[in-house]
Amino acid sequence: MIQNADHTYPIPSNLPAIAAAEKLLEAGVGFQVQVLSAASRLQIESFDFLMRRCQQQVRLVGDLVGSAGSNDALDVIGDFVRVAKIDYAAEVSTMLMIGSKLASEAAHRIREEAASGLNDMAARTVA
Repeated sequence: MIQNADHTYPIPSNLPAIAAAEKLLEAGVGFQVQVLSAASRLQIESFDFLMRRCQQQVRLVGDLVGSAGSNDALDVIGDFVRVAKIDYAAEVSTMLMIGSKLASEAAHRIREEAASGLNDMAARTVA
């Protein structure tokens, strides 16, 4: 339906081009919602990761100050780098999983839209 301030105008649903355009718009909006959802998940995950890394860097400074008397600063830095490498690898894995899930959902949605479109064309051909 098309609306303005005074009237509501019904869209004629018996025209195939209008029905196809409506389905295309719905599919486009659905895909945009899916992309925005994935983008927000990526941002939340990135923010969480950055917060953890900042906390570990602050902890590193404290550990370095605490290790000044015992001369094991090299061990503290080595542990920090080891944990950082593991964290970065895990974060890349998480980001790739989110991207993979988005691609899988998009492929599933496109498959459904294609099947729906073919069914609509078949129904119009029979009618």
